[in-house]
Amino acid sequence: MKTTLRTLAFLLLAATVGSAWAQDDHGKFASVDIHTNAVCNDCKHRIETEMLYAKGVQSVTVDLDKEIIHVDYKAKKTDPAKLREAVSKIGYLADDVQPDPAARKALPSCCQMTKKEHDATTPVTPSEPPSPAEPQH
Repeated sequence: MKTTLRTLAFLLLAATVGSAWAQDDHGKFASVDIHTNAVCNDCKHRIETEMLYAKGVQSVTVDLDKEIIHVDYKAKKTDPAKLREAVSKIGYLADDVQPDPAARKALPSCCQMTKKEHDATTPVTPSEPPSPAEPQH
């Protein structure tokens, strides 16, 4: 009988705690898209890696074609202004927040370029692989 009561009490406690956790998570997460000046996969990797260390950040995705950083975060821990500041401290533009000059200067030279400059220096790869050479007779 004592075992049954303990089991029942444990289940009741577990259900109450689980319900409290579920209610606490409701409305807790948010996301923001931040316009940036990232130009290459090195920029993408750097931002996606370093932003995960910012307080409250859950996930980060950089879309180089759209020049957007998508950040999912805990709304109770941070806000878009703090996230823009974190991007700036990595050395990149974050909407209207300019990159930190020292962090920008520390980036590799290709990451300091504008998108137009970077695209002009990136070699264009052919859409079809070259055909194999004719065998020599």
